[in-house]
Amino acid sequence: MKHNGTMHSQAIYRLARNGILLALAAAFSFLESLLPFPGGIRIGLSGLITMYALLHLRFSEALGITVLKSALAALTRGMTAGLLSFSGSMLSLLGMLLLWRLGSSLLLMSSLGGWLHNLGQLLCASILLQSDALFWYFPVLTAAGICSGVLTACLFHTLLPKLRLAAHFQQRASSTERRINS
Repeated sequence: MKHNGTMHSQAIYRLARNGILLALAAAFSFLESLLPFPGGIRIGLSGLITMYALLHLRFSEALGITVLKSALAALTRGMTAGLLSFSGSMLSLLGMLLLWRLGSSLLLMSSLGGWLHNLGQLLCASILLQSDALFWYFPVLTAAGICSGVLTACLFHTLLPKLRLAAHFQQRASSTERRINS
């Protein structure tokens, strides 16, 4: 019976953790929308959450957070924003997954992720507008995607020790709870 209780509490923990990560991704996206960048270019701070989920959670959880983040974009900013978010995020997530499985560096993963995110959004926009005229903007988006990927990798590298410390305290709390319940 205790085994089922442990499994239940782990499921609740995963749900709460993933909800917090989704809320952080949405908050980062909102805060970023307040920053005045030209040409619709953004830093991609919610990519921090995507990378964390991809590297430290199950792929299904990373995928769920990514899809729900796009759904939130659709609900709060409209269907076009949701589709652009989904196309960019999915292409980015799959590209980073491939590089991660090949053993690539965090910098390369993040840079490719930023570039693929912009490529996915550009492809989606060209389909929605039924025009390839947007591709003149591709060189700008390439540079912006790679630069934002580098920035995201640097931020991730800086924040990772703090995230590991938080995970350490969570594990200690879980082991203490298990000892108390035994």
